[in-house]
Amino acid sequence: MPLDGSEKRSMKTVSSTLKRAAVPALAAGLLVTSFATPAAAQTPGSTAFHIFGNAILSARAGAVNDVTATVVNGRLRLTDTSGIAAGPGCLPVSATTVECGSLANTVRLSIGLGDLSDRFRGQGLAVRTVVDAGAGSDIVRTGSANDTIGVRDGVAGNDTVSCDGGSDIVQRDVGDIIAADCESRF
Repeated sequence: MPLDGSEKRSMKTVSSTLKRAAVPALAAGLLVTSFATPAAAQTPGSTAFHIFGNAILSARAGAVNDVTATVVNGRLRLTDTSGIAAGPGCLPVSATTVECGSLANTVRLSIGLGDLSDRFRGQGLAVRTVVDAGAGSDIVRTGSANDTIGVRDGVAGNDTVSCDGGSDIVQRDVGDIIAADCESRF
């Protein structure tokens, strides 16, 4: 049965009133949700995973990463103060720490720090470590294995590297501060 003119005007008024009421309610809901979101629910600064004997940490673009690699009870732990997500082969310990299996089952640790001024600390770690520091003013300290560190970013003198033991290789820019314990510098 078709609607007459007055019924159509009445439905348009109700529809337009509902739209005007829904928009502020929706906006208020989004505002409350954004303030209620816990810090832990924010996007982590990196993701770590362990596959085929390789532990890998990959930083998210736009995050300042402060990464530490340690061994706790024979197990590799990676911590990133900007938050870390546990990928395959790793288990979350907290919002900033993951455990990535036994160090005895890890042949290499690969760290990709990304695009800002970042830090990696892996002193005392006896596993081959490969670090790509990316852009920014970075500080890298590796452990006692044969490590490879890349801090070449086209900016002279903005990075600092120390290598601990092992036979280490550093790709650098002129003026970067490279410790004497880093045997090969290019």
